[in-house]
Amino acid sequence: MTQPTGQFPNETYLNGLRDNPESTLAVAYDEFRKPILQELEASGGTEVEGALCFQLAVIDAARMVRANTYPEAVPFAEYLLALSRAHFNQHHLPEEQTSAVGDQQQTAFDLPGTAELLRTRQQVRAWRLLQNLTPDCRQHLLDHGSEEKTAPDSDGAGLEACREAYARVLATPDTINPEVPEWAVVALGDTEGYRIWLRTAALETEWEAGPPLTQESNRIWRWAVGVLVLVAISYGVYQFYFRPKTAAEVFADNFDPPSSLLEDLGDRYGAEMGNDSVTAQPSACVLLLREADAYYQAKEYLAAQDPLLLIVMDSSSICQSDAWYFLGILQIQLEDPTTAIQCFAKIEDLDRYGEDLYWYQALAFVQLAKENPLLRDKARGAVERTLGNTRDPKRREQAETMLKNLSQ
Repeated sequence: MTQPTGQFPNETYLNGLRDNPESTLAVAYDEFRKPILQELEASGGTEVEGALCFQLAVIDAARMVRANTYPEAVPFAEYLLALSRAHFNQHHLPEEQTSAVGDQQQTAFDLPGTAELLRTRQQVRAWRLLQNLTPDCRQHLLDHGSEEKTAPDSDGAGLEACREAYARVLATPDTINPEVPEWAVVALGDTEGYRIWLRTAALETEWEAGPPLTQESNRIWRWAVGVLVLVAISYGVYQFYFRPKTAAEVFADNFDPPSSLLEDLGDRYGAEMGNDSVTAQPSACVLLLREADAYYQAKEYLAAQDPLLLIVMDSSSICQSDAWYFLGILQIQLEDPTTAIQCFAKIEDLDRYGEDLYWYQALAFVQLAKENPLLRDKARGAVERTLGNTRDPKRREQAETMLKNLSQ
């Protein structure tokens, strides 16, 4: 037996049935109807039987995919053939052979059972005979036909008349006092299944008029998939490179705090570790800064504040600018940009801290805008001040990029 194969990956068919069933059902017909009917006819079936079994299989497969019960490891074409054979066997073979073949196929493919296959066949019959009613009655029954009780009003009377008409359509010649059977009531409630059946019925009508130009339809399908992929890639590129960045993204891209407070201090003062003015750092200052740095490197930012607060509380300390600067960075780490801005405002040694001061002040304002988008203009103004007070080429480039992102 030659297995039909699909020209696309399995997920293309499955995602298509979930997201765009109209087009995907047409593709399934174009690709798989002819080879599957050939397989069924080779087993002794007629073209009419094969067409019905294929239609039933497509409806079952679409329902399973949309209900997330389809076995995704099984190739779609192979599963569709197995479902078609299951319907064919149930319709065409004697009952005892149908059970044996069905059991074997279930073991291989985990197909729906005999009762489920019968339910699909009954539903298709219910939907097909529903077309014998007027459009108003059809819609009335689809909207309310599965309700157990009808309200005693004019609308209810109309619904009851439609039910009676439908019962007569469904009745066999020997039926006395016809009523709408339970399996037909279930079909009326399955509006999604009804839409899928309508689409397959339209496709069957097209095939009866003559098979479509498969190569042309596949070419169009290939082109459509290519366009979708291109659109997805283009959108991803746009999202990554061109869309305006949020304040949170701008902040994350640019906040790069020092890895160590003491190392930052050494870079700022040089090997002699000077201080705010001219003299050497007092030993008490160094001890407190070292304690704060130990907590800082351990990312214990709350604990790191305590030694720095002892420095700023000593009005005679010559290390206050250092302490206020590191406290500001800690507040940014603790996501308290308002307090960080207040700390930076207390720094007096602008010659030593000016460029870094403007930089971290700007980042604190960006952090504020992250929490409140209405403050985006203030963040942009702070970045503009940074740009005017920065000589470092790398930081200027960063500031220009920040300004561009915040201006969009």
